[in-house]
Amino acid sequence: MKLTRALHRASRSDKPAILVDFSLVNTISEETTELLLAYAFLLHAQDRRLILCHVPQPVQHHFIYLDAASQPLLVPSLLDAIQEIDFEAGRSHIYYEPSPN
Repeated sequence: MKLTRALHRASRSDKPAILVDFSLVNTISEETTELLLAYAFLLHAQDRRLILCHVPQPVQHHFIYLDAASQPLLVPSLLDAIQEIDFEAGRSHIYYEPSPN
């Protein structure tokens, strides 16, 4: 399965998030849902995120009501996903500028 291979390769990178865009998909199989949940859990354990955008409405309930460690982040668009990645990166790099005394 191409998605399995792609997630495996992406999970080996040092990127803070993996983004999967479902904009060309009408439905997601149960097998794919389980695969995504497994990678969401794996990435969470590494302090990383699995971000899914354009998830078909009928499938979203599989992801919404899970505990935080198992839940991928669902966003409506690629722009929202990029903003979330930028926000998370900004949170992890706190900038401190001492005031002159």
